[in-house]
Amino acid sequence: MTGRPLAITGALYVDMGQQSRGGDRWIKPPRARYECLLCRTVEGPVTGAEAVIRFNATASAEHQTRCAPNHQGAQAA
Repeated sequence: MTGRPLAITGALYVDMGQQSRGGDRWIKPPRARYECLLCRTVEGPVTGAEAVIRFNATASAEHQTRCAPNHQGAQAA
């Protein structure tokens, strides 16, 4: 492997929730949040199956557009 080593810059936490045995209702709805390790920002939490799906697809990329330390690091590289 060449180049810079990869660094973990964020964490996506997902709680899949719990449905009733019949699957017709949520006992505990799904939840998700994103934590940036560079700027210490927390995005979310969001609750609900559809909201979690949308959030998981875009949370990291959307946060990177707003993360000040990430932009400074990119400019220095």
